[in-house]
Amino acid sequence: AFAPVFQPICHMATGRVVGLEALTRFEGATPDEVFAQAALLGRLQELEIATMTAAVAAAERLPPDRWLSVNVSPALLADTATLRRIVRGSLRPIVLELSEHEAVLDYGAITTSLKRLAPGVSLAIDDAGAGFSSLRHILETSPSWVKLDIGLVRGVDADPARQALVAGLVHFARQASIGLIAEGIETEAEHEMLKSLGVELGQGFLLARPAPIDDLMISALLRSDDAVERST
Repeated sequence: AFAPVFQPICHMATGRVVGLEALTRFEGATPDEVFAQAALLGRLQELEIATMTAAVAAAERLPPDRWLSVNVSPALLADTATLRRIVRGSLRPIVLELSEHEAVLDYGAITTSLKRLAPGVSLAIDDAGAGFSSLRHILETSPSWVKLDIGLVRGVDADPARQALVAGLVHFARQASIGLIAEGIETEAEHEMLKSLGVELGQGFLLARPAPIDDLMISALLRSDDAVERST
């Protein structure tokens, strides 16, 4: 048994929620354990399809003008027909997150699939700075978004080396017209440092924890809009 939960992605300066990442919670096991079991049994894509379909359906309750971000394997990312069936009828843009930890054997199949799914679907490279593929995913796929791995974010306020690396990625992202998202923000000091370095979007427990979509979440999203409108 599983259920989708959603973690907001926020504009660092205003706090407005611009998108939400769909995550999956399972009864009695962690997501990593369940997805690893599915992979060993040759049923990873079945599980991906089931969890993504549930997330897209649940997200229809959300207010408009937010994108929905979902995690995807290279194999499913190259399967245009299946992805089109899942996202068909979605009321919001879909961002497909490809982890840097995932090996990609055929970048051409992924870029072709994304072109066929455009304009309602775009690509994010997740865990940037943590995977064995280094920056190759970014260079080969020209994503719309890059998500900084929690390993770069944790303690960035007190680590000049992390600050220099993040600043370099901010410069690269601007030159390449890529949106940059910092993951795993947990302290005000991290938040302030990332803002000062030029990171525009953030995600983490400091900003909001993953939660099911309910009236409380929807009210909080609408309040964040009202607060931004009042401030401008």
